[in-house]
Amino acid sequence: MFFFNGTRFVVPIALVTGILLAPAGGNAATENPGKLSYGSRMGMTVTIVAKEGIGTANAVIRIKHTPEDAKVFCVEYLRDYSMRCVRDVIATTKLSDRVTGNCVERTWTDTHGSSYSFHGSARQSPELMEDGSLSESDYLIRRDGDERFLPTSPSSYYEALEVFQALCPGIVKVVP
Repeated sequence: MFFFNGTRFVVPIALVTGILLAPAGGNAATENPGKLSYGSRMGMTVTIVAKEGIGTANAVIRIKHTPEDAKVFCVEYLRDYSMRCVRDVIATTKLSDRVTGNCVERTWTDTHGSSYSFHGSARQSPELMEDGSLSESDYLIRRDGDERFLPTSPSSYYEALEVFQALCPGIVKVVP
């Protein structure tokens, strides 16, 4: 409850917190080049430890899910400031220690070990945009074993694209 000029105002704490802590948009790589996303929720990031062969047929980014990464997830998404949350997130989040890419073949693996392939702009295949899951500014990404391309929402589309861009810069044209 707040008082202003003798008038009483009640503002739900969740509303104030949501406004002050709302995400600003963007992905982990654009906000911090030392991070990669492993999921779509706020704070789902890993730390980049090393890069090798970026832009080649043998691109590798070594990653680590640090306690600092887990703390960001606990605080930003779960709103839990405890060390227990950090320990639980580290213990239960199973991720690879690297992402890999073949930029010549335009294939890669993500933080979960899933494999993907890049097939260019959706603009080149208007029939794929008819169901509304892709727009002409989207890219065609297929997870190995799937018959359809990833829809942009809700899916792992943005995380997969972020990993591909980190491994194979310059292939995807980023439009501001």
